[in-house]
Amino acid sequence: MKRDKTKFLKFSGLVLSLAVFAFASYALYWGFVYRLPRSEPVLLDLRVDKSYENPRNDRCFMICAGLANNPHGYPGHCYIIWDRCEPQRLQYTDSDGFVPGRVEDLIPSLYSDIRGLMADDALVGNMRNFDYVAVRLDRQLYDRARAVRHEYLKNPTFHTGVRDCVAYVDEIAQIAGLKTPPRQFVYPLDYLERLKRCNSSND
Repeated sequence: MKRDKTKFLKFSGLVLSLAVFAFASYALYWGFVYRLPRSEPVLLDLRVDKSYENPRNDRCFMICAGLANNPHGYPGHCYIIWDRCEPQRLQYTDSDGFVPGRVEDLIPSLYSDIRGLMADDALVGNMRNFDYVAVRLDRQLYDRARAVRHEYLKNPTFHTGVRDCVAYVDEIAQIAGLKTPPRQFVYPLDYLERLKRCNSSND
């Protein structure tokens, strides 16, 4: 009996050690890879008529991703910068993103619904390893894309990997006419990289 207990303790210790090693290795991998330079930002022109500039109808926004606003940057953040196609003077822009209502709810959001909120000035603190896809589009689609914010305000349910910051920008990207990759349980910077690949053939 005592021998069986000793074997069990040794086995449990081995499993725990492997789990700690795997977690530490993953943390080191994540901390390194997600600080490497990203691919070049892209501009996608989805206007119906691209032959001339039409200031009354032409609109633009940027789908952005970066490390999150915490010391480790984990797990990253996706957000929208409205009415801008280039990364100059972004401090004067209108940006928003969908986030957990409370920091302490981030872990529970992995397995259950929590209350989220629409964060204004979403680019503040979320620009480390900044990456973006800029989209030019017609005003009708732009107005529909902006209306997604109101749907999230009416139903602020947040669930990591299901209805989170990636889901928010993904809905906007779809309305704009972009091809979108699978969005469930994907890091924001990875989502943006895949979004670029899905639309690499667009003009």
